[in-house]
Amino acid sequence: MMRGIDISNWQSGTNIPFTSVDFVICKATEGTGFVDAYCDGWVQKAKANGLCWGFYHFAGTGNAISEADWFIGNCEGYFYEGVPVLDWEGAQSVEWANDFVRRVHDMTGVWPWIYARPEYFNQGGVEANCARWVAEWPNVTSPTFDMAQTWLPSEPDGNVVAWQFCSDGYVAGCGPLDCNLYYGDAASWALYAKGDRAQVPGENLPGTVHVLEDSDYKVTIEEK
Repeated sequence: MMRGIDISNWQSGTNIPFTSVDFVICKATEGTGFVDAYCDGWVQKAKANGLCWGFYHFAGTGNAISEADWFIGNCEGYFYEGVPVLDWEGAQSVEWANDFVRRVHDMTGVWPWIYARPEYFNQGGVEANCARWVAEWPNVTSPTFDMAQTWLPSEPDGNVVAWQFCSDGYVAGCGPLDCNLYYGDAASWALYAKGDRAQVPGENLPGTVHVLEDSDYKVTIEEK
């Protein structure tokens, strides 16, 4: 199991603790006209620190194929090393989400993860090839990574690989941040990133992740 954060331009003024997490997932694009100006710098910093990393598209209100092409075109150098993700906040239909992820797979050979709340997955019919990253925040005061490791999010339809368990977390004194658990290791992360290429003999996997002390983590969240 690995501990990590997801970030976007909203954290542009924050001293992101890249040396205190196992993985980072960065916002890359949104809709068909937005590219996060901070994404590449954070991706390069994650790589320099030996972290697993990912990049996500925030679903907009446009055509799913057009948005997928915008994502692919602006993230061409990230595929097969980082994990691509669709951030699906539920405003779009299941069919929209499926059209997006299938387009990405058709063009790259990689199935993106899908980030969403359990109720969006539980509508049924969400592309089964896509791993689920569940957003669900427990009604608990000051949860920690250690506490979260003893819980599980609601079980939505599909394969749950990651859980965002709070949005007001602090890591190594830095925050507020979205805090997450990934139910795997660096080798499995690399397989998601490589997609169909993972079956090609001789493809190298990323190195091991940075192992951290539990004292590095302190998450605070107000009781809802």
